[in-house]
Amino acid sequence: MFGQMQSRTASHVTDTEMAAHLRQVFNYMTGGVALSGLVAWFTVNSPEMMAIAMKSHWVFLAVWFGFGFFMHKIIFSMSPKAALGVFIAFSALTGFSLSPVAMIYTGSSITTAFFVTAMMFAGAAFYGYTNPKSMAGMGRFLMMASWGLIAAIVINLFVQSSGFSFMISLAVVPLIAVATAFEINQLKEQFAHFAGDEVVRSKMAIFGATSFYMNFVVMFIHILNLLGVMRGEE
Repeated sequence: MFGQMQSRTASHVTDTEMAAHLRQVFNYMTGGVALSGLVAWFTVNSPEMMAIAMKSHWVFLAVWFGFGFFMHKIIFSMSPKAALGVFIAFSALTGFSLSPVAMIYTGSSITTAFFVTAMMFAGAAFYGYTNPKSMAGMGRFLMMASWGLIAAIVINLFVQSSGFSFMISLAVVPLIAVATAFEINQLKEQFAHFAGDEVVRSKMAIFGATSFYMNFVVMFIHILNLLGVMRGEE
C-alpha cells in the first residue's frame, strides 16, 4: 500500500496516536461511502441523470482503473486539502456511476450486500490491525492475484458470461478481504515512520481512506453480484 513511500522520520507512536490516525482514515472512508450512497439515491430519482449514468459505464471503468493505478502519485503530489477534494469528487462519481445497479437488483439484495460487505470489511480490518505479525510478505501475491482478476474481469466484459462472472466474484471477495487486512497491517507499520510529519500523515490518511473505500466498493459490487446470480436477478 505504501511501498513507494520513503521513510522521512521515525518516531515512537502511542496507541492513542495510532487510534486517532485510524479514526481519521475510517471517518474519511465512511464519509465517502455515505456520499456515494447519497449521490446514487439522487441519480436513481432523476430519469435524466440515470440515463446518463447508464451510458457512462465505460468512462467510469476508465476513471477507476486510471485513478487506482495513479492514486499514490496523485494524492502525494497535492496538498492535503486538494487530495481530500479529489477523494470527495471520486466518491461522488462512483455513486453516480453505480446508480444503475438499482435497475438490476432488488432493494433487498442491495441492502443485504451492503451489510454483508460492512461485516466482512470490518472483520478483515480488525484482523489486520490486531495481527502482531507483519503481513508485508503477502504484497507480491496480492499484486499478482489482482492483475489476474483484473484481466479476467476485462475478458468477461466482452464474454458476458454470468457463470464466469460468478466465479470471478467468488475469487474477488476473499481477495479483497485479505487485501484489506494487509493494507491496515501495513498502515500501522508505515505510520510509525511518518507520524512526526503532519503533512505526510494527512496525505497518508486520505490515501488510506481512498484505498479502503475502493476495497469496500469492489467487495460490495461482487457480493451483490453473487446474491444476484443466486437469486436470479442477473
